[in-house]
Amino acid sequence: MNTHAEINLAAIKNNIGEIRKKLSPAVKFMAVVKANAYGHGAVAVARAAGEAGADYLGVANLKEALELREAGILSPILILTESPTSVADEIIQHDLTQTIYSFAEAKALSEEAQKRKCRVKVHVKIDTGMGRVGVAPSEAIAFIAKVSSLPGLTIEGLFTHFAKAEDPEDKFTEEQFSRFKQLADRAPNIPIKHSANSAAALFHPSTHLDMVRIGLMMYGLYPLGNSRRLIALEPALSFKTRVVYLKRVPAGTPLSYGSTYLTREATNIATLPVGYADGFSRRLSNRGHVLIRGKRFPIVGRVSMDMSLVNVGSANVEVGDEAVLIGRQGGEGLSADEMANLEETISYEVVCSIGKRVPRVYK
Repeated sequence: MNTHAEINLAAIKNNIGEIRKKLSPAVKFMAVVKANAYGHGAVAVARAAGEAGADYLGVANLKEALELREAGILSPILILTESPTSVADEIIQHDLTQTIYSFAEAKALSEEAQKRKCRVKVHVKIDTGMGRVGVAPSEAIAFIAKVSSLPGLTIEGLFTHFAKAEDPEDKFTEEQFSRFKQLADRAPNIPIKHSANSAAALFHPSTHLDMVRIGLMMYGLYPLGNSRRLIALEPALSFKTRVVYLKRVPAGTPLSYGSTYLTREATNIATLPVGYADGFSRRLSNRGHVLIRGKRFPIVGRVSMDMSLVNVGSANVEVGDEAVLIGRQGGEGLSADEMANLEETISYEVVCSIGKRVPRVYK
């Protein structure tokens, strides 16, 4: 197999166990599997998380939730943003829990639940400072009371989302949590209050409440801040390909689009069948490295849609050799964090960008 991503499900289970050690036994664990489980494969990761004891799954939208239900996954699933009111029937049909922050959404769900003579669970989202979506704190108690009066609806949860939890020293998380806690204390009949993402679960233990929502750390990736000393995680994803072509070129040879790289001396150039269409960013052009036979070699020339070039010098490299883009080989390693720094982004984007045409191989 050429370009593929290897996913270590045992690492995901191990990471859940390590995170659990930071929590009180009563705190529920939501495994966030949105965006195809951060590029790791939603169905396989959801199953592994369930086997590791996750209480809830979190997804971004109805399509992601239905993918899990169609795969036979019966765990509770929270859709973390509102869905169109026109799909209320599908939400109820597939026993999904819906986030709400508008009365129109709540009313549509209530009407559909009455038709079906059943109840639907909802979680109310409060905007305490992220500034994207959610009920304003000043309107929250009145909103909860109004929604509570609708037949067929059960408010199971109340939650918020932190904007700066990755900075352990910043006080904004404390301010957000204080706003949320004041509201939560005035809604005693709502059984699940939750606010902590991966960073907050690690840096702000007072925010754990009834449930934590864990995405990044479950995959063995670390929040910003000095987090590596606080928990031992195992990266679950390796991104790999193979050398498909080798050529010897003289000094002064231009390589790839725009001729942005000229060889300084006679050398061997390896072609890899991976490019930005696979999630191997063009920003790695003339900057990134890969591992071949346990050694680092530089990417030269522009990364194109389907191919990249590597200068292997006079090393003993052959067609068919494995090339590691993220992961370990021999005693060397290339991390998603290192790639993110080169791309001037975050590890979330690196793993989420690995394309659909890249097969996921599970072990």
